Formats: sequence, structure tokens, C-alpha cells
Amino acid sequence: MDILQTNKPWTRLQRGSGLDYWSNLLLLLYILTMPFVSAFAYTDIISMPLILAVFLFILMLIKIIQSVKLPEGFLGFDLIIISFFSFLVLFSFIINGWGNSKSLNHTAAYLSTFMLFYVGIKFTLFNIQDKQLLLKRILQFISYTTVISAVYAIAEFISFNAFGVNFNNYIPRPNEAEAWYNPTVLSLFYRARGFAPESGHFTFMMELFSPLVVYYFYFSGLCKWGKVKKAISSTFIVLSFIFAVSTASFVIVPIAILFASLVYAKRIYFYIKSHLPKFVVNTIIISAIVLISNYLFSFYSLVFLSIMDKMDSFSYDDRQDRINFFYNNFFHLDFLKKLYGAGPAGSILMGFDETRSILSLYYSVTFELGFLGLLCILLFFSYTLLNSLKIKTKIGFFLLISIISGVFHFHFIANFWYPWFWFIAAFTIFCNKTFAHE
Repeated sequence: MDILQTNKPWTRLQRGSGLDYWSNLLLLLYILTMPFVSAFAYTDIISMPLILAVFLFILMLIKIIQSVKLPEGFLGFDLIIISFFSFLVLFSFIINGWGNSKSLNHTAAYLSTFMLFYVGIKFTLFNIQDKQLLLKRILQFISYTTVISAVYAIAEFISFNAFGVNFNNYIPRPNEAEAWYNPTVLSLFYRARGFAPESGHFTFMMELFSPLVVYYFYFSGLCKWGKVKKAISSTFIVLSFIFAVSTASFVIVPIAILFASLVYAKRIYFYIKSHLPKFVVNTIIISAIVLISNYLFSFYSLVFLSIMDKMDSFSYDDRQDRINFFYNNFFHLDFLKKLYGAGPAGSILMGFDETRSILSLYYSVTFELGFLGLLCILLFFSYTLLNSLKIKTKIGFFLLISIISGVFHFHFIANFWYPWFWFIAAFTIFCNKTFAHE
């Protein structure tokens, strides 16, 4: 891999002050460790990406004190939204959850997620001087991270279903529930979940990172891998989605690609027109691979059956019960509480156990932080989408797919404390401010 080469660009990355060098190094290590939100985590809270994000945040504070200024492009409307959201979290905690340890933990999770996984990372991106080299390194390391995660997921799937060996029995997890999680689908086979707690959470990360890998491999002009290595790696990524059998991803990814294609239709048309022979050959090859693979492994049947199974399963019924819980309890709150919510860990504060927590970020934030909290989240997502739409270079298309996938997938999970989406959001704004028109 080209990461192991000692070349002049890598030497350039090491120039500058010691703080800059460590910021560069820790950022790349952070990208490599982002998949490990469950596997190799120390506790339910403390994981490798969190530790690295803390160090990056500390370096940010030192750099601000040292230089008494902020990097150009760092300040934006997104930071105003986050500031208001953070104030709202504290206000709702003081009004509703003061003295409750669980509410305090949720408050800390909200604040640390945005401060560490977004503000600290965004500062690091804008503070590094060599932007072109930084872009290359980020795309490289995201590709390594994604391919390694895909390879592990495939190995996990094959080892259990073919040989009855569960790799996860040999990988430490933060709690017993995650260690013994049984992702069996259609009562037939074990599905991959990678290094994440659940299969759907693994594909959430892959939805966010995979478009950038495709961009790096085939459209950036930065990747030095051979055609065979690129093709094999791309196949691994596709197979990891299939072997994870995440119904949400089977629906979300096509929608995201279709929406982005409509937005970029004109540019896609001119690109195809100027590369018509290459496009025709690649389309024929990919179509043949898909048809042969489907004939041998019945992937289409697997996707269809998994969607049908999900619509008539305990998981689906449980999700609907939690949403019904939201409607039955949130709309009985008084007007002011509907504005600022029932507080972090609101279901517990109202006397319910954690089984009533809502498995959707939008419902969860609305319940805990009210309509104002939901407004903040929607404004932040809208701001990120607008930034991706402003990017006129090819990377904008792939970032748009990532952002749309993340926004849709948050309807199915409430785990806002994963670092993946917030990194993509910060990177999108960084690309818009730095590479939008190159």
C-alpha cells in the first residue's frame, strides 16, 4: 500500500510545528479507528476514536491559545446551530433531569459528541496547512478503513455460516449484550456486523464511507492502486453490504444514488458523453458480474426476502411500539415541554425503563429536547446538504450520496454518538470551503 511509502508529500505533512504534526498524525489514526465503536472498546462510552478525538480537541485548545485566532473558514452557521443545541441540552437537563445520573450521562453524550466528533475534527481539518495533501491522506485512510472493515465482515460471514466459527467470540466488546448479539436473518444464516454493535449500524458506516472510496479509486486521480486491486476492493465493499443483510441499507443506498444522480444529471450526462466507450465497456462488465453473481448466489432473492422478513418481524413491531410510545407520551406534555423536551434520557425521567427508548434520532431528539432540538438537527443536516450541493467538483456527488444516506439512516437508529456522520459532515464543509471550484 502507498501508505507505507516514504515520499516527499508525507515529508511535507510532517513539517511545521510539533502541534501540527501531532494533529496530522492523530487525525489519520482517528480515521483508522473510527469503525471500532464496539469491538475493542473499553467501555460502553470509552472507545479508541473517542480517546483520539479527546487528544485532538486538547490540541485544538492549545493551538487557539497559542495563536489567539481561528483558522480561516472554520467559523460558520453550523457552529451557531451547535452552540444553540448545546445550550438547549444543558437547559433541558437543568429543568428536567438535574440530579439524575442517567440524564447527566445523556447530557454529556450530546455535548461531547458535537464538541469532540465535530468541532474538534473540523478545526483540525481547517488548521492543517497543506490542504491538497490532507485531502489525499483522508481519502487514503478512509479507503483503508472501509476495505479492512469490508474484508472483516466477509470473513465473519463466511467463517460462521460455512464453518460455525464466530470471530466475534475472540474480539472484546464493551458489554455482554454486544458480545452475544445474534444477528440471524430469515432463520437461515448469521449476518455480518463488522466491528459495530449491530449489522445495521455497520452498514450505516459503510454507507457514509463507501462513496468516498469509489471517488478515490476511480475519479480523484490520486489513487495509485492497480485496476485489479481496485476491482477486488470494490467487490469486497459490495459483498459486505450484502452479507450484512441490512434492510435499511438496501432501501437507502439506491435512494441516495438516485437523488444525487438527479441533482448532478447534467454533469453525469456530459461525463458519460466524453467517456462513452469506457462507460459502455464498464457497464457491460459490471452487469455481467451482477447477473452471474445473482444466478450463483440469488442476491436479489436475498434482498427481497430480507425486506419482506423485516416488515413482518419482532424488530419491526418493536420499532413501531417505541414510535407509538413517543406519540402517546410526547403529545401529552404541556406546550413549553414540547418546545424543550422531557430532558436527556427523557423516558427514564418520566418513569419508564430503557426499553422504551426510541430507535430513531428524529423521534428521540424530539422527545428529549423538544421541537427546538429537532429544529437544530434539521438545520444542521440542511446546512451540510447545502454545502455538499455547492461543491462543483466530482467529490461533491459522492459526498451528497454519503450525506443523504446518513440523514435517511438516522430515521432507523438513534445512536448519535458514533463518529461517522459527524466526520463526513465536517469533511463536506471543509471540501466546500477549500475545493468547491477547483
